[in-house]
Amino acid sequence: MATKRQLKKAVRNTCGALAAEIIFARAAFPSIDRKNVHDIIVEIAGLQSDTLTKASIAFDKAPRDYENKAEYNKALRTYFNTAYTNLLDSFDKAVVEIVRKMNAALPDEVRQTIKEAAAK
Repeated sequence: MATKRQLKKAVRNTCGALAAEIIFARAAFPSIDRKNVHDIIVEIAGLQSDTLTKASIAFDKAPRDYENKAEYNKALRTYFNTAYTNLLDSFDKAVVEIVRKMNAALPDEVRQTIKEAAAK
């Protein structure tokens, strides 16, 4: 991510798309359990909230703590790259887990219907 703003937009868009997908699946296939859909949406909302909170990362050092500005800038870039990489890795793992739960929420007949539609 180039900026914190872009990171937050990507998180919101991903979580919104996940929530929309499960809601559309529930509307298209009433046999999907309402409680599972609700639990998944709550989990998606929690993931979005937690990730956006963690995206506000601060570098607690001041330029005066370093010998020169180049050293400070290098430390700053390294810190943020590591922090955002860890944040995105944990976000990706959580998204994969949510998608697994979404797939598990689909009854077998719904899965078969989707496979048949995709094969056409």
